[in-house]
Amino acid sequence: MQFFGSSFSSTSSAFLLPLLVSFSSTIAVVLGKADGQLSWVVLDDAVLPTPLSDNTATYIDNKSEDAGGNSRTGDMIYIAGGCNSPQGNTHRDSTGLELDFFLCESISDALYGFQPANEDNGESNLVITELATMPRPRYRHAAVRADGKLWLIGGRTIPDDTIIAEIDVYDPATDVWSTVGTIPEEYLASDNGAFTNAEQSEIYVVGGYNQNYYEPEALATTFSFNIRETFGKFLMENNNMMENFEQTIQVTKRANLNQQRGDMHAVASYDGTTAYVAGGYASYPCQPLTTVEVYDIEKDVWEYVPSDLLSARGDQAMVHANNQIYAIGGEVNHPDQCAAPELLPILSVQSQAVNDVEMFDTTLLGTSELADTWTDIVDIPDFRFRFSAASYPMDDATEQVYVFGGQTTFDDDCKCYPTTNEITTIVRTSTLTNNKNDMNNDGMYEKEESNDTVTTGSKNDSSSSSNRSSFITIIAGAIMMTVIVM
Repeated sequence: MQFFGSSFSSTSSAFLLPLLVSFSSTIAVVLGKADGQLSWVVLDDAVLPTPLSDNTATYIDNKSEDAGGNSRTGDMIYIAGGCNSPQGNTHRDSTGLELDFFLCESISDALYGFQPANEDNGESNLVITELATMPRPRYRHAAVRADGKLWLIGGRTIPDDTIIAEIDVYDPATDVWSTVGTIPEEYLASDNGAFTNAEQSEIYVVGGYNQNYYEPEALATTFSFNIRETFGKFLMENNNMMENFEQTIQVTKRANLNQQRGDMHAVASYDGTTAYVAGGYASYPCQPLTTVEVYDIEKDVWEYVPSDLLSARGDQAMVHANNQIYAIGGEVNHPDQCAAPELLPILSVQSQAVNDVEMFDTTLLGTSELADTWTDIVDIPDFRFRFSAASYPMDDATEQVYVFGGQTTFDDDCKCYPTTNEITTIVRTSTLTNNKNDMNNDGMYEKEESNDTVTTGSKNDSSSSSNRSSFITIIAGAIMMTVIVM
């Protein structure tokens, strides 16, 4: 595979491969306090290591030492698995079936660590490290941080398209994977969500699809398992040198969602007392949902949030950062796919990308200001969906949200939605620099427009006038955009 013009080979061992991407300017968008045109710019000197979609991205803050006693950081966003076929989801003949379908032809067993780094000279470097190979390829799975480790749950294989029962756990301190047990058959799911409680002692798994996807509908199930009990049994048997260790984990059935949801994600609050789900599909391929639910972890109760998404969306990325939830992109289907399957539209319009980012302020829950609090903060003008996202804390106490991977516009030649390794950024009409002498009244660095700025889309945002302050950077699989909401 090619990395920034140089050739590298990957291995199946715990091989570390640092990849540096340098940017000479800070690129940002000011919304609310300073209105302006938003433009998309393709970065010619930066690409991701490999095309990916249907992957996961999870931030873990973990410091450790190597065998020589040297300090190393596990403070990274961990990008696990996904569809790594350059052709993404490819059309399959539906002869004898009710509907056409698309399937990824190749899935990844790679784990990458992504780490933004601020250099002394003010430049920003993006560091991507290839880590230990996963025990098995998987995509359409859930990932969650718990007790300083990365836990992968559910997902599917190819070409059999079966749901994966094994729970794989990665320890950033040792760069080692372990398979700690299997999920009971009745709880197997893909395209699901996961989160932890305040103590990170219990993992909760919610929603998704069963083996047959939407037959009859998506799942409303919530269950949990104790990670210390699960991992403790694994360690005990491992220390006893038990070969072929197998453990079906003990799960606790929890309250069901009020609405079945697949192709969805879950996020938890900072204090680990509540969790959120939004959108998703109740019965694919019908149109996705707009409803939002919040889960009280201690009371074991799901309730509807009285503020729906502005746009229906399934398979969107969701991130909790700065006490706000970001619903990023997503997918809808052509209306005829549910209402009139006999009038199935042409392949190129069967799946359509949701082209915006919505934000929800969780601090308004329980107040009279809650209704209609989702805000459309920026458009995504390029067709792109099926990516992952995670936030990363920066030195200035802000959080940047990065989105990785994704599939692009339907290609009629391959009858597919290709994946991409392109990085695109969204900026104001002027280029922003890191020269402190150029700081404007909004606290942003700014200079005159330059000839090497490439504009591929724009939006005039005059509707956002919130006094909330947050910092969100989005890199979509391809896409990187930095948004500051004043």
